[in-house]
Amino acid sequence: MGKIYIVKRILYTFFVFAVVVTLCFFIPRIGVDDPCSRYYPSQGNMTDEQYEIIKELTREQYGLDGTTWSQYCRYVAKLCRGDLGTSYKSGNPRVLDLILERLPWTLVLSVSNMLISVFFGVLIGAFCAWKRGGWQDRALMNASTITTAVPSFFLALLLSLLLGFTWEIFPAYADQNLVSSFRWDAAHIANVAYNAALPVISCSIGGIVGYAQNTRNSVIAVSNENFIITAKAKGLSNNGVIYKHMLRNAMLPIATSLGMSISGLIGGSVVIEQIFNWNGVGTLFLEANNTNDYPLMMGIMIFLSAFALAANLVTDLCYSLLDPRVTLGEKR
Repeated sequence: MGKIYIVKRILYTFFVFAVVVTLCFFIPRIGVDDPCSRYYPSQGNMTDEQYEIIKELTREQYGLDGTTWSQYCRYVAKLCRGDLGTSYKSGNPRVLDLILERLPWTLVLSVSNMLISVFFGVLIGAFCAWKRGGWQDRALMNASTITTAVPSFFLALLLSLLLGFTWEIFPAYADQNLVSSFRWDAAHIANVAYNAALPVISCSIGGIVGYAQNTRNSVIAVSNENFIITAKAKGLSNNGVIYKHMLRNAMLPIATSLGMSISGLIGGSVVIEQIFNWNGVGTLFLEANNTNDYPLMMGIMIFLSAFALAANLVTDLCYSLLDPRVTLGEKR
């Protein structure tokens, strides 16, 4: 992997990030004459001049004074120092602090979902590839069709109805005291796992089927290669051929899927968090949207974008390391 390629990918990532920051700043302001209008007090006995002074002070307090471009320049300057701004919530907390407070709870769902999906998906996919044409393979194909047609939030609602309300196996809604009362002991960790069971199951069903389908197709693609025929001729066991030779050489598409999953770790479960009332970053974003908290909305979108871009960059670099034949746009 050449140094020129690494530099080009890094520069491209920074360019995309700059575009994302610009869009995140200007899109929430489209069609809004004065973003600060909802924070103005009622005029009461004030004169028009006094009321204008109050409004100007309010704009200065929330950083909405001056032209839109001057606000943008100030925001970018703060962003370069790692400052995502100040929320409009009571007490004016820092946006980054609010995100970091909710981030671990989003990662509980997303990381659990990714690990379960990759582990079981790869094993099932490799097995179905070996049993190509059998009932296991047909079952995987049917499951893939169903999960593609049925959105994840519908599965979440169905599981919530059956496992949460009807059979009461798991809580249909997460305990709202999890965040404030959590402590690092066995009882609280078990309580978190119990409350996270339904959201994780809802996300993992589609993830397992997706990884299994990708793995199955990748393994079948390399199953007729010469080195596989040689391994079979040497008398290796079926498991040795599948998991040591086939699967190892079918990892490129799986690595791509894994990179895409990592890039969506934080922002990929907004709807699931809302359905199960899980206090993660997704729920925080919806709260900011409902209260027109512009700094918080922009901060969350920029944070998610930066995480996704960094994950994609690492995936691109790892992709070329896994297969040196891949040049990804470089001239041979």
